[in-house]
Amino acid sequence: MVMVIKSNVPSNIIANPDGWNPPFSTEGLLYAGIYGRGSLTKNFAKNGIDAVINGAPVVNNHFAEFNANDFLDTGIVNTKEATLIVVAKRNINARRQFLVSSYTGDAKFGRSILIGYGDVQALTVYSHYQGQDANGADKSIPFSKAVKLGVQAGSPGFMYGKDTGKTISVKDITSNKSGSVTAAGTMESIVTAGLTYRIGRSHNNAEAQGDNAIAAALIFDRALSDAEIKSIYDYFQAYYARRGISI
Repeated sequence: MVMVIKSNVPSNIIANPDGWNPPFSTEGLLYAGIYGRGSLTKNFAKNGIDAVINGAPVVNNHFAEFNANDFLDTGIVNTKEATLIVVAKRNINARRQFLVSSYTGDAKFGRSILIGYGDVQALTVYSHYQGQDANGADKSIPFSKAVKLGVQAGSPGFMYGKDTGKTISVKDITSNKSGSVTAAGTMESIVTAGLTYRIGRSHNNAEAQGDNAIAAALIFDRALSDAEIKSIYDYFQAYYARRGISI
């Protein structure tokens, strides 16, 4: 005798009870926070460990708002290669907006994607690089690339920083502003043990940091291709459009 069990629950929800089944490749995805889905701590990456809340961030129309000392500690450690993706709002203020960061404020530079302060307000990616430069001099620096943001103050954008271990790239896809730079000589990214990524601010408590409004943040342990990033953008563009948010 064969028993047939019927369910009104879609098969994709059964396969993933969290209900997040993105159409893009999640290979190397360590952290995925989508803050309008009911939980600030939930890590939607496969087998992902949930983040820890510090302070009292709140969700307002799908954006997690981080003020003062608010942040999420993902527990995700630095990797040699990485892609950091955020859907976030640009704020006009005199402080840097650390969107995703493992920077401690000392010589442990880690890696960060942030929005600078002042008139330029450049979207910037920093990564700790070591080695010999083109002149043979030993260096240990926060290697960086920045582009001027196109999104207006208070408006959201889809932004990313990518590190191949030798080349870093940064892009504001919403306004199509991008740039990249390759390290000279033998310089390449390094992994400093113990550094973990925070969402909403860096580890540097000595710096007064800007407030953030972040709808989503993804951390990959590899440098994604342009086509892969485009597929992620297409997904989130449609996802937020259904909620009345344009990126």
